[in-house]
Amino acid sequence: MDTALRWFLAVALLMTAGCGTSSTPRAGTPTPTTTASTEPEYTYGRLQLESGEIRYWCAGEGEPAILLEAGTDAPGTTSFGRPFTLPLAARTTVCTYDRPGTGSSSRAPERRRGLEDLCVVQDQVIAALGLSPPYVLAGQSGGGNLSIGCAARHPERTAALVTIDSYHDDPAQMRAWQREGEFDWRENPEHVDYVRGYTDVLDRLPMPIGTFPVLVFSATRADPGGVENQRFWLGLSPSSTQVVVEGGHNLHQQHPEQLAERILGLLAELRS
Repeated sequence: MDTALRWFLAVALLMTAGCGTSSTPRAGTPTPTTTASTEPEYTYGRLQLESGEIRYWCAGEGEPAILLEAGTDAPGTTSFGRPFTLPLAARTTVCTYDRPGTGSSSRAPERRRGLEDLCVVQDQVIAALGLSPPYVLAGQSGGGNLSIGCAARHPERTAALVTIDSYHDDPAQMRAWQREGEFDWRENPEHVDYVRGYTDVLDRLPMPIGTFPVLVFSATRADPGGVENQRFWLGLSPSSTQVVVEGGHNLHQQHPEQLAERILGLLAELRS
């Protein structure tokens, strides 16, 4: 065998050995795998409803679903951050939306509106998203008041109710302020009469409104007397609990993990 042939065969053997080594993992070496992210995916979209075009997002899977209502004149799709919603979406379906007149949803109708109108929109959103009752209604500030009113309309569809620093307003005081020029429905983007169409309605609710669990989160550093004021909502159900949290009005932004943990505890009770 000449020198050139011997050199060619030696190189070929080395190349074959090298290929064999790379195709077989060495003992103790992890086999590479592709792991899908376990973080819930947020789906954004728009609903074409009788009440107009509604911007929304949903995340997670499971029941009972949680529908989040933002505070007065605030868009839901930007009010609830991921530190608060991710733990919830890891366990169940979570959705929120921009009510007409807020965020990137359609403008509110040019007329005086009340709690009934907002609950009709909520009903349309729930139906369009395919959320099966019973579901959990949860709202911050004025969104909590809205959640209370809608739960009272449909107690049979409500698995639980959560309010986050939502006040029980005094109708007499609200009417006095309205006479002084405040709370004109034309001056808020949702066109809601927060006296005759809202506060008066909530104040006349027959208590209790249901037997489902109610969580009342109250802030220590919001308006003076807020914790005491919100004890009124303990009458919403015989299964009501007030949770006092150190902080200001936007507890879901200041203590998102703490609130999410308590809501997940409620969810576990509903599933047990």
